[in-house]
Amino acid sequence: MKIAYIILILSIALNISLLIVLTHIRRVYHMMIRKSLREEKTKDELVEKVSYDEATITNDQERTLLKYIQQSMEKDKLYLHSDLDMQSLAKSVGTNKATLSHVINNCLHQNFATFLNRYRVREAIQLMSDDQYASYKIEAIGEMCGYSNRQVFHAAFKKEMGITPTHFRNINKKR
Repeated sequence: MKIAYIILILSIALNISLLIVLTHIRRVYHMMIRKSLREEKTKDELVEKVSYDEATITNDQERTLLKYIQQSMEKDKLYLHSDLDMQSLAKSVGTNKATLSHVINNCLHQNFATFLNRYRVREAIQLMSDDQYASYKIEAIGEMCGYSNRQVFHAAFKKEMGITPTHFRNINKKR
């Protein structure tokens, strides 16, 4: 009986010790996470500040660059490339990422993703309105417009048009 009490007391003491150690480890872990998040936020703020400070261009320059960006998008249909990102578009129009972002944000009052999705959704509408593509699946239309993911295509289409691509196609068939 005495041995059972001793084992029980040792077991309780060991469990309490483990609980204290685990609580300390958890507290240290959370402190490290908070520190990491603060450092990341500071880094992002600095990068954003530098990016927009460097992107100071005159209104005439902004309009000229925006016109060139839009012409490149429409003429070369750059938006059809699923791997198109801000860096590759900036390179193709002869500017940097910060300036491209600045022009799209300030002149069009939208971010790059919205800018890109508008071109892609417009292309999808044209394809779905064309009888030649009537037998194509919605996913195939999305891929042809530069989307590599069906869900992203549906979400972008619905955000831009207020209806899903399937609903648009059904409405368009009735016309």
